[in-house]
Amino acid sequence: MIEVEGTAALIPEPAGREALRQADAARLKAEHDREFAAFAEDSYHTVERILRAECPDREVVEDALNEAYLHGRVQWHKLRDYAKPIGWVIVTARYKIRKDRHRRQREAAVAPEDLPPTPQPDIADVWEAQEALRSWLHQLPARQAEVFQMDREGFSNPEIARLLGLTENSVRSYKVAARRRLRELAEEAGYPGPDGGRRQGGSRGSR
Repeated sequence: MIEVEGTAALIPEPAGREALRQADAARLKAEHDREFAAFAEDSYHTVERILRAECPDREVVEDALNEAYLHGRVQWHKLRDYAKPIGWVIVTARYKIRKDRHRRQREAAVAPEDLPPTPQPDIADVWEAQEALRSWLHQLPARQAEVFQMDREGFSNPEIARLLGLTENSVRSYKVAARRRLRELAEEAGYPGPDGGRRQGGSRGSR
């Protein structure tokens, strides 16, 4: 048997180096898996609310979210360095929704679905109020609804503009228009107006 002395004895065999490389890769993958799981848990419902402001079909939104997060997991080694990875998920899911919508319209050759009806007055609790707001958002132009919901989720005007491909002036205009129309719908549904009075059928009351 040949004995090796000195530093040469410390150099791992090729098989040993490969084992170390695989162990390092496994540790890195496990770390990325934990990071992505935490990111997905923290961001999922925020992205869902933003997407459902534009698309009322929960199943379509969930499919788009699942696909976006699957792609996000594959790309996490890049996305983890983004200032806001959630923006990438939003853009990817929106693309999937619109692609699916266009496909369905081509197949059915019919107009988009009718908007949901305005909710009844006398909202009883917070959950119903949230559902009412979602219904009203679906009565806005899609871009106004998207901008309004992203603003509610804490995105700044420059961030919204970048993610949606708009100018900041357009973002501000969409926000103003969305708030004005939502206020009208709320008053028509019996919510208090700016003066604190309830308006049943707001179009019949004084403005």
